[in-house]
Amino acid sequence: MKLAGERWRTLVSTVRLGRDEYRVVQPARPVAHASMHLASCGVSVTVNKASARELAMAWAFAMRSPRTLVYLPLRQSGCECRMYADDGDISVDLVLLHHSLGFAASRWKEVRARLRGGRPHTVVCQGLPRGVLRRGEVLRRDFKDDLRYHFAADTAFFTGSRKAFAATGEELLDMVEDWPRLMHERQREGFCAEIVAKGMGSREQLHVQYCLEHRVSTRR
Repeated sequence: MKLAGERWRTLVSTVRLGRDEYRVVQPARPVAHASMHLASCGVSVTVNKASARELAMAWAFAMRSPRTLVYLPLRQSGCECRMYADDGDISVDLVLLHHSLGFAASRWKEVRARLRGGRPHTVVCQGLPRGVLRRGEVLRRDFKDDLRYHFAADTAFFTGSRKAFAATGEELLDMVEDWPRLMHERQREGFCAEIVAKGMGSREQLHVQYCLEHRVSTRR
């Protein structure tokens, strides 16, 4: 299944804090099967085929939307699939944003408290690129092209440039377009994407894995 052309139903809100105004985009409905939590590996998300596609669409949208906070309220998903989590792990939400916004994660609690519904909007996904980095190339070790992690108000924030989201999103693209077929062929194997982000200390990755309990077929 190709990610490009998929439709993502969202709600668009505008929140004002003093002189500042923020545009927030979130799914129109709770993500049905996505459990996100702080874990020993960093931030871990367990998905099925539909929620993997939604995460990839959110990543692609954040890459192309430098003036928007992309919010996935995964604590509200109602999903009880936590097969990789420990009892002490903390359930968290996800926010993706471009570094040029200069948004302080400490303001998120106020922004979130002011979200009221929102205007329905359908995003037609333009996909995620492949081959962003040439063989042996790495992202520049500065803030511009480095995916960064922050945590505040039960929310994991991933911030970066368009190139940072493009380069790290390739694993999510594989997860959506290639892995369902591979999972069908290799039913005993686990499949996961590991996205490295600076600022996590010893926990330097976003770990996204398909739920083994809810395996998918190649059918949509």
